[in-house]
Amino acid sequence: MKWPLLFIAVFQLHLLIIKGQEAGPETCKRIKQDNPAAASKMYAINVANSSSTPYTPKTIDVYCEMGLNGGGYTFLTPESVVKLHPSELSSMFADKASFLLRVRKTDGTQPYAVLKQLPQYANIPLTLGLTDYTGYNPPVNSYTGGLVGQPFLYFGFLPKESATNNNVQGLQVNGFNNVFTNCDRNPNSHFTLFPNFPEATPSVYDVPGTVCDQIFSHLLPNPSGRVMPPQIFMFGETHWGGCGCYKQTNQISGILSLAIGFR
Repeated sequence: MKWPLLFIAVFQLHLLIIKGQEAGPETCKRIKQDNPAAASKMYAINVANSSSTPYTPKTIDVYCEMGLNGGGYTFLTPESVVKLHPSELSSMFADKASFLLRVRKTDGTQPYAVLKQLPQYANIPLTLGLTDYTGYNPPVNSYTGGLVGQPFLYFGFLPKESATNNNVQGLQVNGFNNVFTNCDRNPNSHFTLFPNFPEATPSVYDVPGTVCDQIFSHLLPNPSGRVMPPQIFMFGETHWGGCGCYKQTNQISGILSLAIGFR
């Protein structure tokens, strides 16, 4: 009598494992869907792909923002960036319509901005790459010869095929249409975050512009005042145009570092 029961138990366990594999990697969005009351905090999540053979769980530490803009945003730690495979990151990134920017300031606050495409480019999906900017211009600090280098998280807005034009470009910041006219068809349209474990000296390139100014002037305080752990934040750059702007976190008064969540 024990063998049939044992067989049933093993079979049920097998089904649970298959179900977990088919569900794909765990994300903050999935945690939020399973438990709408889930708290904003650090989580250890399994990001293993179901296609990995043999299937082996792979756990990384992330911060889950469960409130702002509906919640479900995953923020990677620098250590998690190093552990991830590009295919794992790709399978975690489902919402191609928004990113959530958090800014660590010298006054201890961490205001936020929901970043989206401008309305006229709403049909173009946002892009997230792990040391990958295919279809986009490269980040300044990743150029051959060192600087901050690899790995990095690349948050792309307009790809080169859309940005290599003398037209109005930019991004939406908390509902504000932050625009500029690309004067020379230079197709920069991104944020990039760098773990920078070697403590490499970043670029000295600097192009002031109202686009960068307005990204940070349209930040909003999160109502709770809750802050994320400082280890979530990284050195970052943002680049726009073609007569837009280029700034790094070490060039902006009052700002220490950036974190960008996705879902």
